[in-house]
Amino acid sequence: MNWYIFGGVLCVLYAMFVYYIGFKKPPTLIKIVKMKIKKTMSDQSAVIVCYVFGTIVLIVGIVLFVLGAR
Repeated sequence: MNWYIFGGVLCVLYAMFVYYIGFKKPPTLIKIVKMKIKKTMSDQSAVIVCYVFGTIVLIVGIVLFVLGAR
């Protein structure tokens, strides 16, 4: 089993979960994001943080897929 592809799959799954938090905005998960980053941030800021982290992890997952295909 190629570990790059496995890591790519995990990154894509994590990115999908983070995008879900950003799109659906479940109150409990947004509260957890706010606790982990900064307690005084607004809900909109937490959503933007989710989008940014999701995009970064998705890019890493794509890079891992490309490296695994070599």
